Amino acid sequence: MKNVLIVGATGNLGPHIVKALVKNGHYVSALMRSTAMADISKTQPLNAQGVEILEGSFEDYDSLRSACRKKDVVISCAGADQILNQIHLAKAARDAGVAQFIPSEFGIDPYVAEKGSCDLFDAKAAVQEQIKETGIGFTPIYTNGFMEFWATGLGELGALSPPDLAKVFGDGNMSAYMTALSDIGQYTAAIVEDPKTINKEVLVATTCATQNEMISLWEDISGKTVEKEFVSADQLDEIIDASTAPDSMLTRIFTQLHRSVWIKGEANKERNGVLNAVSRYSHIQPLSLKAYLKNFIS
Repeated sequence: MKNVLIVGATGNLGPHIVKALVKNGHYVSALMRSTAMADISKTQPLNAQGVEILEGSFEDYDSLRSACRKKDVVISCAGADQILNQIHLAKAARDAGVAQFIPSEFGIDPYVAEKGSCDLFDAKAAVQEQIKETGIGFTPIYTNGFMEFWATGLGELGALSPPDLAKVFGDGNMSAYMTALSDIGQYTAAIVEDPKTINKEVLVATTCATQNEMISLWEDISGKTVEKEFVSADQLDEIIDASTAPDSMLTRIFTQLHRSVWIKGEANKERNGVLNAVSRYSHIQPLSLKAYLKNFIS
């Protein structure tokens, strides 16, 4: 059994990692800001699972080091706006004697993307280099796309359910890997339990599909016809170039991700030397794309 601290336990991915760790018998603590601790909708699900809640923030180094004391593993599920601040957590974990630090990668491997492909990838790569310099045991986990984010919109980010009109980037025939959040939780727990993953990079990529394949699968499942609106690479570049103001940063990041995944194919690449979690932990049966999309039939 490991003592694990999670930052971002109430976000999109964090609850799934918490659930998998608790199920596997680990002792889990969650670091939360005081404002979040006052929100019962955030704390009650953690309390129900026996998760210890600790107060702290990236801006308070002493709180980070205190939270990391007597922990074997620290996992960051920090949001994009906190990516750069993870270095404070990594240093605190090192100083507290933590054996393994898992950063908030959980997405496309930033090293398969060319520099400048996506601002988020560049930030993650920069943070990785800083974390390595601390000397802490380090395990980035790459998951490519979250199925809940990419498959729900049939390839377009931001949708709450499969659309009747789908934006298709390029010709729709570029393939991309994606993984369900619940499966990322299970694989993360397996990685925590595997001492050979310390100072290794790990890839979790369970399902591969093109946009056209996703659209066709959804049409078969739902009985609906999905219209297609094609968006070219040049159109994406124009949107990115025009999205430089602070209030357009989300548009810029989303568009960069669409270009990265569906034009450049950066969500279907695997570097040599990166451990493949799907083959390594074959006892885990990941959710299929078909099973995920069936959730929307009701």
